[in-house]
Amino acid sequence: MAATFPTNKQAIEYLRLQWTALAAILGVSLGAGYMFFQNAWEPAYAWRWLWLATALCAYLLWVLWRGLPTNHRAAETTLLPGLGAGNLLTLGRGALLAGLAGFLFSPRPPGWLGWLPGLFYTLSAGADLFDGYLARRSNRVTRLGEVLDLSLDGLGVLIACTLVVQYGQVPWWYLSVGLARYVFIFAIWLRRRLSRPIYDLAPSPLRRPFAGAQMGFVAAVLFPLFSPPGTGLAAALFALPFLIGFAFDTLTVCGVVSLKPGTLPLIQRESSWGRLLSSWLPFILRVLVVGLLLAWLAKYWLPGPSLEGIPGWTLSPGYSLAWLLGAAGMLLLAVGAAGRVAAILVLMAVGAGQGVGELGVLEALLLGGGAALFFLGTGPYSLWSPERVLIAKRIGEVYPHDA
Repeated sequence: MAATFPTNKQAIEYLRLQWTALAAILGVSLGAGYMFFQNAWEPAYAWRWLWLATALCAYLLWVLWRGLPTNHRAAETTLLPGLGAGNLLTLGRGALLAGLAGFLFSPRPPGWLGWLPGLFYTLSAGADLFDGYLARRSNRVTRLGEVLDLSLDGLGVLIACTLVVQYGQVPWWYLSVGLARYVFIFAIWLRRRLSRPIYDLAPSPLRRPFAGAQMGFVAAVLFPLFSPPGTGLAAALFALPFLIGFAFDTLTVCGVVSLKPGTLPLIQRESSWGRLLSSWLPFILRVLVVGLLLAWLAKYWLPGPSLEGIPGWTLSPGYSLAWLLGAAGMLLLAVGAAGRVAAILVLMAVGAGQGVGELGVLEALLLGGGAALFFLGTGPYSLWSPERVLIAKRIGEVYPHDA
């Protein structure tokens, strides 16, 4: 018997049934969240969480309802009757962002509740890595998935940036990171409104690492582990390259600048300056950061009580976590293994040290060096760089030369 496929009319009915089920699940989740926060937090803040989270869930359901007729593959017109694992994971990401939005305009929750905003955003960022992979793996890459993904990307960053500013973790100007994408979209809308041409963006290997760096940084400072002024300095180091990139992209689509291959020798690996930036400068910087880490780790070892007549040394109180993170980062950098992960460990070590110490010149240099290594990598003589795969392409994405 030949297989039968639902018509587009039947498919849209199935999709609307799934939309209704999703709306019911979100409604139950919102009610459960409200009851939880009413008992664990304060009733006034629980109500605020409920209304803000409900507003974002309503927006998510509105975008999904409007996009149901586009649940088909590219170059096809036949609707897929199911949302698919990729879209469902994207919708789960939206639900996490709704929970995150509920914390806006309220004081930071006390105790272990203060970990929830960071947990929600970290899980959302993790889902963002894998929703596209699931869609490609199941051959269900659709226009609907693209619309959902784009609708949540900028919104999630804006909510998270607002929270870290609200909690005093970073200066007020860091909101520009959350608003950058909307400025870019507004520039395109305005040019269309004025019937002006919109120019294409040239491919860039920097957009993904810059965007990923912001998501990782915001996720980290949402947790109650790190504090100013270290977080403020790190915000500047992470935000500056990101904002410059967005400014160039906005000027490019408006035709103000033309960024063709070869016009930015500091970024092009084929140029002499590009080779220096992409190889030997990271290697030299890596050596310097390892030396700075040695000095920083030695700084917190103090003479301790002797044991059987043998002089001993002990770690300064409160620095155990910071010292362990710094030592792990130093070892990885020394051999060039997972250099960007090592750079994150260095940043976390300095941040953890802020809880019990002050931000001095040595700590500031380590923050700058760690941020630079995160963007540039560790250069030559690196044993293992698994993170390059995530930066170069999405998880599960195959290029022709990979086949």
